[in-house]
Amino acid sequence: MDFHKWKSNDLFCPLEFWVMSNIQTTSLNFSKSLQQLVHFTSFKNSATSYIYILAWRSYLRQLQTNPLITKSITSGIISSLSTVLASIIEDKCEGLKSSKVINEFTIGLVLRAPVVHYFHTFLDKCLFRNAKQTSLAVIVAKVILDQFIFSPPFTALYYYVTALMRDEPLKPVSQKIRRELFDVMKKSWLLWIPVNAINYALIPLELRVLFANIVDVFWTAYLISTVSSKAK
Repeated sequence: MDFHKWKSNDLFCPLEFWVMSNIQTTSLNFSKSLQQLVHFTSFKNSATSYIYILAWRSYLRQLQTNPLITKSITSGIISSLSTVLASIIEDKCEGLKSSKVINEFTIGLVLRAPVVHYFHTFLDKCLFRNAKQTSLAVIVAKVILDQFIFSPPFTALYYYVTALMRDEPLKPVSQKIRRELFDVMKKSWLLWIPVNAINYALIPLELRVLFANIVDVFWTAYLISTVSSKAK
């Protein structure tokens, strides 16, 4: 079964196929998909599981009706979690400031999610609109564009935005970027090349930002600790 045959209103179907390969259909609506998922997991009598499934179905509907807003709010929340994780990594939980959490929430809300959303949309709907989205050549091309064209300037932009939100001068930030960006990107490629290969090959367009955001909790935590270190 090819993922490129799914339409946007069949968003729940590719996710089911990814988790449960024995469900062979691409045209089920949300209600039927939900029933099969509940039956498969044997949790249909569990109120907690039912609530989780309803919440997930509601989230998927919001992705269809309000994709940018839904992705932005999700990214803001997950970015905030990255701040907490960065503090744990640095063993500075007692020094965690609400301003840091708010800053990361804002970056996720107004910068990370919108930019990544439109980038993925551009790849699928414009650049590769006439190509088979799951072909190896297209996946490799997307990963190359993502990691070697899009990611370096976007990472540098994160440094600048973070500095501006802290009222820090930009000249030291530019020096820091010139000195550290390549090393940061080498670490980024070790993580994000395989992650993005999975993202472009298996995850439907509507869920790619969410999938990346989940992995991004740990990557952003690393970036926060990197950006927080004083430029020498």
